[in-house]
Amino acid sequence: MKNKKRFFTLLLAICAGYYITSAQVIAPIDSAYLNKVGDFSRNANKIKEQVWPGMQIGPYCIFRLDGPAFLLNHPVPPLNAHHLKDSIYVLNASDYGLVGATQTEINNFLTAHNDYSSKSYGSVNQFYAELFHELHHVYQRNYIKNLQFDNPADLLTYPEDYRNDAIKLYENEVWLEMLLGSRSNLADNVDKIFTCRNMRRQIIGAKYLDYEKGVESVEGPAMYCEYEYMQQFSSIVKEREYINHRFYYLLTEPTYGRDVLRGKHLLTGMVQCLLLSKYFKNWQQEYYASGLYLYDFFISKFKPKTSDLPDLGYYKAKAKYFTAQEKANHEVNLRNFNNQSGTKVTLMFTETPDFRGFDPMHAEAINDSLIIHYTTLKLGKGNNRVSFINHKVLSAISGQIWFVKSISFFVDEKDIKADGNRLICNNGTVDIDWKTGSITRNGNGYLIKLE
Repeated sequence: MKNKKRFFTLLLAICAGYYITSAQVIAPIDSAYLNKVGDFSRNANKIKEQVWPGMQIGPYCIFRLDGPAFLLNHPVPPLNAHHLKDSIYVLNASDYGLVGATQTEINNFLTAHNDYSSKSYGSVNQFYAELFHELHHVYQRNYIKNLQFDNPADLLTYPEDYRNDAIKLYENEVWLEMLLGSRSNLADNVDKIFTCRNMRRQIIGAKYLDYEKGVESVEGPAMYCEYEYMQQFSSIVKEREYINHRFYYLLTEPTYGRDVLRGKHLLTGMVQCLLLSKYFKNWQQEYYASGLYLYDFFISKFKPKTSDLPDLGYYKAKAKYFTAQEKANHEVNLRNFNNQSGTKVTLMFTETPDFRGFDPMHAEAINDSLIIHYTTLKLGKGNNRVSFINHKVLSAISGQIWFVKSISFFVDEKDIKADGNRLICNNGTVDIDWKTGSITRNGNGYLIKLE
């Protein structure tokens, strides 16, 4: 009863304070996650040294898209943040462009954050495990200066070759067998992994194999932290089922081409961390100090050799069919994009805009010059800006994703307006404020030159 009184006292304080800052109402979902943030703080500090010795817990934020954001452990909270209690501050998520599970600078300090309004979370622990994942990224970026991050541009040009896909399907099965199988087969399976990687290098080249290593190096440790959080603090049956699905069996779910490409290497990186923890003590700091890719560090510890692989005919037959389908889907997705309802608006940039953010996990390269962004794209130049959040936008690029020539999207015509010499759109998912040049009607849409 005493704890309930304390919770409701805190909730009243939160509601009163939040009305002062935003006039938005605290919803039951906000209270449900905020009520567990103290448990998360204790859990994170309890396991950080066990999971990753030396890991520091930086600032973090839980929020609801277009709603409140609750900031914790921040050394210098923004002046417009309202102090609730202890180290909890409240602000508006939209003021800081918070989207999804990632990291953003808030008042010049890199801050991990996660959106609890996402429908993907089946329990509070799942949400907070992913926040712990993002906190490890904050630690990486603040303290591990020689870590080799992946280049997200390489994801969009990664070769779609059925031979590579076939070997990778088999390789991922070996990763899972190595994790769940007996020690007696370990050396043989490490040899198979080593052989698969060398074969795939001959097909896709060192650049793209290094892309995979880069993802594993950064995301593997963070995924490992997320996994350990769930292992230690899951308490109900559906959370145990979630662990099996999320961390084990998604690894061997068949995918082809660039489909879920980056996500698979989060898992292979995590498996490497789990295996290193199983067979070597205190390897974490040694790895970060080495400056090696995680895979190269893994290989240096297990010292594999080239071996014979079984007949991969079954894998090749499947991959030849499904990789071709994956390639064909790009054109289908472009056609579907262009057949949307609404008014098509194409913005042409006089000068290449600054690239301010995108979501590489939800961007699709149609070909070498066209990219569909499904969740996030942000561009700017001085005080000019365009931002798309959960709104499809097609970018035409010159050479690499960073060099955008034009963008196209669909909105209701009433959402676009010219205010003096500026183009304005703010409909909740699209935010545009840019100095305009010419505006030309093009069929049922517009071609607009941006200065």
